[in-house]
Amino acid sequence: MLPGVSTARLLPVLILGGLFHVASLRADVIYTNFGVGDTYASDAGLIVTHDGQAWSSVAVAFVPQSSYYLNSIEVVATDLFTDEAAVSIGVFADNGGQPGGTPIEELAFGGLGQFGQKVPLLTFTTQLNPLLLANTTYWIGLNASDGSMVVWDQNVTQTRGFMQSDGSGNWSASSLDQGALRINGTLASPASSNSDVNTVPEPATWLLLAGALALLAGKPGARFSHKK
Repeated sequence: MLPGVSTARLLPVLILGGLFHVASLRADVIYTNFGVGDTYASDAGLIVTHDGQAWSSVAVAFVPQSSYYLNSIEVVATDLFTDEAAVSIGVFADNGGQPGGTPIEELAFGGLGQFGQKVPLLTFTTQLNPLLLANTTYWIGLNASDGSMVVWDQNVTQTRGFMQSDGSGNWSASSLDQGALRINGTLASPASSNSDVNTVPEPATWLLLAGALALLAGKPGARFSHKK
């Protein structure tokens, strides 16, 4: 117990803190093929070019086991040449076993490290936080800037299988190791799984929140101000 602080005054603060702590625990890894300690193959990778017909030239599929709001995507992409290449990453719906034509969201990153060296992971933070439905196939695709050649460094966990385009928008399957990838998201409420709406707190959460606020409102000394 803190000196001069009553249990009644601490209770609403503890309740509110508990609510925010529970909310923070909902962040989860939707999909990953990184090894232990974020290991990946720095000496092997998939060539990513600019396909003028298909948005991406290499794409990996994943299926969320629950519904999530997408938070971020982490990959390892390096530059085969020292030409200051940039890479774009896109999230796609499934279109008959291949990535759909228009990305749900597109993000870009420049200043890549050199292929063959250990480089930091690239973290693409989403701006739209799209809802990814449970048991539904989605794709993560990479595309290089015009005239450049980027390498999507492969995983070391022998996670295989992806789609690649031929430069003319035609997709084909490959059984090689996937590019290193991690997808992070926030677990959606059951109601959000059926409609594209923001997550709404459950009734029990509302009751706890209301109770905490009522306790704070009824305690004149709990206004977080300093009095002599």
